[in-house]
Amino acid sequence: MLDAALDCVISIDAHGRVTYLNASAERTFGISREDVAGRELAELIMPPELRGAHRDGLARHLESGQTRILNRRIELSAMRADGSLFPAELTVTRVDSPSGPVFTGFLRDITDRVRAAHELRAAQRRVIEAGYTARERITRDIHDGAQQQFVNTLVNLQLAQQKWASDPERAWELLHIAGAEAAAGIENLRQLAAGIHPAILTDRGLGPALDALAARMPIPVSLEVGRIELSPMLEASVYFFCSEALANVTKHAAANEAWVSVSARDRELTVEVRDDGVGGATLHSGGSGLVGLNDRISALDGTLELASPGAGGGTVLTARVPLPD
Repeated sequence: MLDAALDCVISIDAHGRVTYLNASAERTFGISREDVAGRELAELIMPPELRGAHRDGLARHLESGQTRILNRRIELSAMRADGSLFPAELTVTRVDSPSGPVFTGFLRDITDRVRAAHELRAAQRRVIEAGYTARERITRDIHDGAQQQFVNTLVNLQLAQQKWASDPERAWELLHIAGAEAAAGIENLRQLAAGIHPAILTDRGLGPALDALAARMPIPVSLEVGRIELSPMLEASVYFFCSEALANVTKHAAANEAWVSVSARDRELTVEVRDDGVGGATLHSGGSGLVGLNDRISALDGTLELASPGAGGGTVLTARVPLPD
């Protein structure tokens, strides 16, 4: 049963010498039972900086009964036979036998868990930074665009008011200019709002919104969108996923054509964006925007797959998102 366990199981005696090692520990640490039996554990699997603390703790426990790690889950660095380190979770128990106390450690390699936690924190930082960048962009666009146009409108209206009695013709010119500035400001705000959430998406749904998006692309985009009932939040996420993916195609793929399909089956939504460009993209290409796309899909508990062989083989980006019952 111990040899079938996925966790490492290692037992030592009161002198800190190895008395038992299961198969998982052999695989994890790259050592064999025959080679390590009777040898001090600290020299085998502990980094040099932890060995002194291990020896002192064992001696203190045997002398006074004090303990800091028994029957607790702790995280520490462990060392393989080749000297490489990995993060591990360790639990140590004590069993008293006629020949003296036996200490058994149950150790688990948590490299994947630690990596996932780091990736999650990095994704959270990117989401925060992206939100901050978006707010800065919106603030700048409003200040440099609509705000200036409405300020000009107000100035021209005030000038027209001043000229109304003395120069009616000039006042009418100023009114026309003010009207044009106001119309330009409204159009500027409309385009800005479309970048935040297109009105057509709210009014007519995902299919027409993607049609409008495809029509604005500089290359032909073929659409295949099934009749799917989605929540407003998920619709918006799919729309902006397609928008960002197509923007990446036009910026980086040197493609002549792109294809977008949206379908649902077995409570899973599949969104695919494909192009006939140069390929060679990777999910961790920071400059390509794919990291942000991965963050967007991960926030929906979905997965993102990328097939991009290079040498003109094009790129296929596939997002899969679980749907509610």
